Amino acid sequence: MPAEMIGSASVYSLEELCQTCHVEVAWISELVEQGIIEPEGRSPSEWRFSSLSVVLAAKAKRFDRDLGLNPAGIALVFDLLNEIERLHARLNVLASARSSLAEQPDERPPLP
Repeated sequence: MPAEMIGSASVYSLEELCQTCHVEVAWISELVEQGIIEPEGRSPSEWRFSSLSVVLAAKAKRFDRDLGLNPAGIALVFDLLNEIERLHARLNVLASARSSLAEQPDERPPLP
């Protein structure tokens, strides 16, 4: 979804999110139920969504459309993508530490 389609609003009602993403209220409710997007507010009439929710809902819609995934499958894919991101970050930290160690001069005395 292009950034222009998200709009300038930083908070969206349930209806605005549905209109922006071209989806039904029931589908957004399923995304909330699966923990894919997290609204502020206790009931659907009070729900408010961030711009991140718009992006996540649009990505979820693509998984639904392109891969035929249901909300539970979409939640699993999001979890796996987040885990891959976390592992990449950890790998980068380890690679940096290894690189730093390799650049340090060897301060040990030579072996006899």
